[in-house]
Amino acid sequence: MTFTFIDLILFSGIVQGIFLMISLYFISQKNKKANKILMIIIGFSTAIFAREMLSYQLDPLLFWRSSILTECTMYLFGPFLYLYFRKLVFRNHPKNRLSFKHYTPSLLLFIYFIWTLSITTEEYVNSTYTSIMFYAFLAMEVTGVVSIIVYSYLSYKIVKHLKSVENSSVYIHKIARYITFVLLGISLIAVCWAYGIFNTYGLGNFESIISYKLIWICITIFLFIVGYFSLTQPEIIRLPIERKITTRDRMTKTEVTNIQKKLQLLIEEEQIFMRSDLSLKSLAKELDTSANNLSWLLNSVYEKTFYEYVNEFRVKTFLKKIEAGEHKKQTLLSIAMDAGFNSKSTFNKTFKSLMNDTPSSYIEKKYS
Repeated sequence: MTFTFIDLILFSGIVQGIFLMISLYFISQKNKKANKILMIIIGFSTAIFAREMLSYQLDPLLFWRSSILTECTMYLFGPFLYLYFRKLVFRNHPKNRLSFKHYTPSLLLFIYFIWTLSITTEEYVNSTYTSIMFYAFLAMEVTGVVSIIVYSYLSYKIVKHLKSVENSSVYIHKIARYITFVLLGISLIAVCWAYGIFNTYGLGNFESIISYKLIWICITIFLFIVGYFSLTQPEIIRLPIERKITTRDRMTKTEVTNIQKKLQLLIEEEQIFMRSDLSLKSLAKELDTSANNLSWLLNSVYEKTFYEYVNEFRVKTFLKKIEAGEHKKQTLLSIAMDAGFNSKSTFNKTFKSLMNDTPSSYIEKKYS
């Protein structure tokens, strides 16, 4: 029994999958509905890896039935991933479920798996060389690729929705970036699968399995992307729990609503955030409330600190000034100061956190 490079890839995928499922299970303050779907997707991937690793080490014919069963999960990959993103972003939406038709391809393949239980290995091998089965397998694989492409597109529409949200928070930017990178990994799977289909059915390289090995590598990349964001940005997995404002909280619903209206007026019309000397205490005074009340409101309702809240508006004002071409007349630091920042380090740190790039690099990429 030899241990090849593909075995190493599959083994690393199994280890990563098991680690992620354990982490998601025990993590606190989690969005249980979204993370449950993610655990199922990771479970699918881990099962596929385990099956493939065994088939490479032992006789593949011993595992031909299990290959059909595990391939059923490939048709669930797209729908479940799209459902995961919906539950991640619209976690309280009443229609966060998919109709039965989304699972039809997987069900049909499962029915085929049930039928194979009635035939022998020799009969199965003989059937695979008929023209009917040739086109049937081709249709199944093309359907799998199309499924991933369609659900990737639907998932990308969620990213576009997040980017179109006005006054979006740092959390929303991080979610959009996370989904984008995961979709990149899924797109690689679709590309490699399509190449495998062309290589096998188009060029007739039925004995070549290198193209299909690329799929396992891409699924491993997908797992590592999820793992990377889970470790470096755990707030994506440990979703903030939406709090309902009750009379037992620091302020009543009426008090919160009144302060929110005043705050919106100060931000949108008076642009109070452009005052570089603005502090929690001075803003609270403008709102006719205490600094403690305002801090509680920002933390509990907006889920931000005072500086996170005001600095987001400052960055957006800075970007509007850049769009107006002000960077051609004055330095980036002076524009940032005009937007309300009082130091270069604070501006750079906030901009990097929100835009995932430095100010100069962002402007060069977008306006050069």
